Amino acid sequence: MTQIQSRGLSKSFNGTSVLSDLTLDLAAGAFLALLGPSGCGKTTLLRLIAGLEHPDSGTLHLGGTAVAAPGTFVPPEQRHLGMVFQSYALWPNMTVAGNVAFALGPRRMTAAKRRDRVAQMLDAVGLAHLADRRPHELSGGQRQRVALARALAPRPQLLLLDEPLANLDAHLRHRMLAEFRRLHAATGTTFILVTHDQDEAMAVASQIAVMNAGRIAQIGTPEELYRRPASQMVARFIGHGTTLPVRVEAQDGGACRVALGTARLELPGMARPGPGWLCLHREDLRLATGAGHLRAEVMSQSFQNGRYLTHVTPRDAGIDLLTLSLPEPMAQGREIGIEIGGGWVIGDNAPQLLHTHEATDA
Repeated sequence: MTQIQSRGLSKSFNGTSVLSDLTLDLAAGAFLALLGPSGCGKTTLLRLIAGLEHPDSGTLHLGGTAVAAPGTFVPPEQRHLGMVFQSYALWPNMTVAGNVAFALGPRRMTAAKRRDRVAQMLDAVGLAHLADRRPHELSGGQRQRVALARALAPRPQLLLLDEPLANLDAHLRHRMLAEFRRLHAATGTTFILVTHDQDEAMAVASQIAVMNAGRIAQIGTPEELYRRPASQMVARFIGHGTTLPVRVEAQDGGACRVALGTARLELPGMARPGPGWLCLHREDLRLATGAGHLRAEVMSQSFQNGRYLTHVTPRDAGIDLLTLSLPEPMAQGREIGIEIGGGWVIGDNAPQLLHTHEATDA
């Protein structure tokens, strides 16, 4: 079943286009991350889905029902969704249990059933022992879990998460990401997470929509985006990748023969013969024992996670910086050879925007 379907969705503020002709199909039960740089439109898309903004044009369906279309607008409280904000938005004068029960207020539910549902949700997020505490008596991670329990208590079809981890330290973020994965698997609710942090998106999402300039540049699984980017923007954004200009000499069955300076390589890709780009990540590059495919000069190094992050200036490669991960330190100014052991080839005319496809269940 399709949970979200948008066609031609557009939104402008003060004459500036924020979303433009956006199309999206998302299956029920998916965990989608909206990822992209600041100003790309991801929060605006989330607010349109929530009903907090009216689109200028286009249509939006949730669970097969039109919630935004010419002459139609369903308010947020009738969209059967929950939302968790960056600020948690808990009632300070209510207990933990009271905050969760508040979300059940409009429902026709007996007092006993309401208590049972509150207890069930607090148990699900591991806060049953704190039911009588006030928000100011909780840690940031605990307040975030109360907000999650409150949003999930009415059993929404859709849960929207707007930069929910921005106020947490690194340790708590990792714990909450694990909590998101667990609750998503346990509830089967469709989750949509807005984040600018690709590590967060990669850690939890079954599908990631990379947004750029108000459109979806590519949507796919984390592995698809990392290994088979559709454009230079996606290649450079996901996994801090690099693109090198190459000439595609031939393409056969998903393999491309490319020329990089005087070197010839055969690498996976779907680019047609002509100008192209080789999309690389650090693990695709290694120190050559001989001349290698590229010559480069070591600029600087830093020690990170047991490896030396090594920045080099390649010669005659059409780019001024490459980064390798090496096991040993290198002297600044040393000339080295680099071998390219992997990558993905795209054409110079690779589309900057792809049509979206329906995401599979997590």
